Amino acid sequence: MNPFDILGSLMQGGMGPGAGRMQDMFGRRGPGGMPGGMPGGMGQQGGPGGGLFDMLGKIAGPMLGGGGGQGSGMPIDVLKQIGGAIFSGQGGPNVAGSGTTAAGAGALSVFGALAAQALEAAKQMMSGGGAPGRAPTGGGAGALDMDDVTAIIAGLRKPKNVDEERRVEDMATLTVRAMINAAKADGQIDPQEAQRLLGKMQEDGVTEEERQFVLTEMQKPMETDAIARAVPNEQAAAQIYTASLMAIQVDTDAERRYLQELAGKLSLSRQAVTYLHQAVGLA
Repeated sequence: MNPFDILGSLMQGGMGPGAGRMQDMFGRRGPGGMPGGMPGGMGQQGGPGGGLFDMLGKIAGPMLGGGGGQGSGMPIDVLKQIGGAIFSGQGGPNVAGSGTTAAGAGALSVFGALAAQALEAAKQMMSGGGAPGRAPTGGGAGALDMDDVTAIIAGLRKPKNVDEERRVEDMATLTVRAMINAAKADGQIDPQEAQRLLGKMQEDGVTEEERQFVLTEMQKPMETDAIARAVPNEQAAAQIYTASLMAIQVDTDAERRYLQELAGKLSLSRQAVTYLHQAVGLA
């Protein structure tokens, strides 16, 4: 089973508002009209792309092997290819595979970048180095103090061996489970919605094994505790929360209660949660 195929299909319109929110982040202005689409005006480097492109470049450039200029992390064309992988299935040199696989890998990279940025922002806020909604200073992957294992989980560095491939695939699988679990926040997934989702996956070329995995996950009762227990570290916790935000509209009391419960079980700080809500346009 390839969990990236499933994640890619979900992000390309199979479930929730995720792809639309992410596409908006790739070009919109941030909260309060701040340029860059990130809290505090992250992404003010200017030029083509902006928004999440700049943020990804600052965080992931050295890890993905990009060669952009000083302060940019990686070339803008590579960042556009990550966006293209998510929205159209067109892969690039740093996004493994093609089609839904590339879309899934690209989505995991964006979740990882957002999560890393939120954790760093929260750390600075709690240490008195910033106000809520302000982006971390310094830029660069090194400023985030991200070790190799964390970078792999975040989808911000290519796996170099079988063990690293397993780690990132496990993270992608857990991300899919978390998104489906979030979709149950208002109750069990409607059978018609389930069939629509499975039909979309079939159109995307997702295998029967992968569709059966999704169907089984949809039919399970809520498993928030099990998902939280499977999270290996703080970075993964923030990614799972980000993916859950992308899977639902967050326009009902049940969904808001679910997110509050999930954040508690994942031991995420209020500052990190606030940052992520602002980043995806929910604040």
